[in-house]
Amino acid sequence: MHPKISSITPRNVIVLIGIIFLASAVLIVINYYTILITSGVRAYINGESQYSKGQKDASRNLLLYLDTHDTLYFNRFRKELSVNIGDSIVRVGLTTGADESIVRAGLTAGRNHPDDHSDMIWLFKNFGNISFMKRAIALWKEADYIILQEYRLAEEAHRKILQGQLTAADKAEYVTKITEFTTGLTIREREFSGVLGAAARTVNDWLFITNVVMTLLIIGSASGYAMVMIHRLREKNADLSRTNHELDKFVYSASHDLRAPISSLSGLIEIAMVEGDVTQIKSYLALMKTTLGKQDEFIREIIDFSRNKRTVVHRKEVNLDTLFDQVVARHQYMPGAHDIAIRKEITDPVLWVDSLRLEIVMNNIISNAIKYHDKSKEEKYILIKSYRKNGMRVIEIADNGQGILKEYHEKIFDMFFVTPNNQKGSGLGLYITKETITRLKGTIRVESESRTGSNFIINIPA
Repeated sequence: MHPKISSITPRNVIVLIGIIFLASAVLIVINYYTILITSGVRAYINGESQYSKGQKDASRNLLLYLDTHDTLYFNRFRKELSVNIGDSIVRVGLTTGADESIVRAGLTAGRNHPDDHSDMIWLFKNFGNISFMKRAIALWKEADYIILQEYRLAEEAHRKILQGQLTAADKAEYVTKITEFTTGLTIREREFSGVLGAAARTVNDWLFITNVVMTLLIIGSASGYAMVMIHRLREKNADLSRTNHELDKFVYSASHDLRAPISSLSGLIEIAMVEGDVTQIKSYLALMKTTLGKQDEFIREIIDFSRNKRTVVHRKEVNLDTLFDQVVARHQYMPGAHDIAIRKEITDPVLWVDSLRLEIVMNNIISNAIKYHDKSKEEKYILIKSYRKNGMRVIEIADNGQGILKEYHEKIFDMFFVTPNNQKGSGLGLYITKETITRLKGTIRVESESRTGSNFIINIPA
């Protein structure tokens, strides 16, 4: 599991956070529209109950009017039937794209609550072509046609009553038709409610599934993010532990290496003060100069170590050809440097890199190549090569110096490690080199044989 986590980059963390926010946003949007749908469906079902009640009350008053001929009941019939007529206006208005004020007036006449008007209009406009809504609208249309027939029958009966022409046979026929109308409307009203109720249940089922999926996605993403953060904290703790260990080792060894030259210089000064031979004094001074040179190099390595640890990586355009020339020029006064031929094979010298860190790397490797050159060889050289390979910039620094035994190839990059036969260095140079290249997200390895020479191969992102 850890290899997968460790491969997660800051960009992947942003993706994880993005997934959490996106899933949350989708969940909010889905819930919002689901509430709109269910609210609209509920409003239509409630409207259907008002539609059914209005028709039944109208039919009851019409039957009373047929029995009593009292116009009070006929007026009540018209008042109750206005509920159904109002709903009919709504259906026709929404179907034909009538002005919304007409639709809202129809909804009010149909005794639909004002708070439900917007949801009912929105549901009709956005889902009018969806199967469940198309079926509900078809049933609504059939019911409106029955209401129209009942209205016409009532007007016909009213006319006959006013003219005194209503017979017993007419009355019986009207009662039968009113009963048929009520039965037909009841069947359609029940199916209308059933269609919308089934749609509401389906929406709720999909809402439940979507909530589960999105919740799992959010939990999964959040857990992934938490695991990444935990792993990073573990890495940070491991880095801190490693740094503390290196610091303890560094302080112990550095304090020893800083004090040793001081003791040596003090001893040489004491001897020189009582020495009368000028030639001998000069030899003591030469030893002092050598000691100070080693001290200066050690202090420079400490500064390089501090720079690499504390400064952030700052990439800019660097010309490798120019950089290599500057580094070589800086080491031209080292003992034996003039006897070594410097060769360069550089293709595409421009590179985006932290110039300070690359300079530290070049300084350490080239100074080692000069310091450990093979005096026995007639032709001495340092070859610097640079080229691109597999999306990386490769830098090779080869020499034909003393070389390194294979058993030390990995150890030479450890802090304060020096080979048994070479005690000239502090053991910090190559350690700082590897640490610096690691900060550049690169790698370094060495190919070397004793008495043959060494080739340091560096890979850094191009």
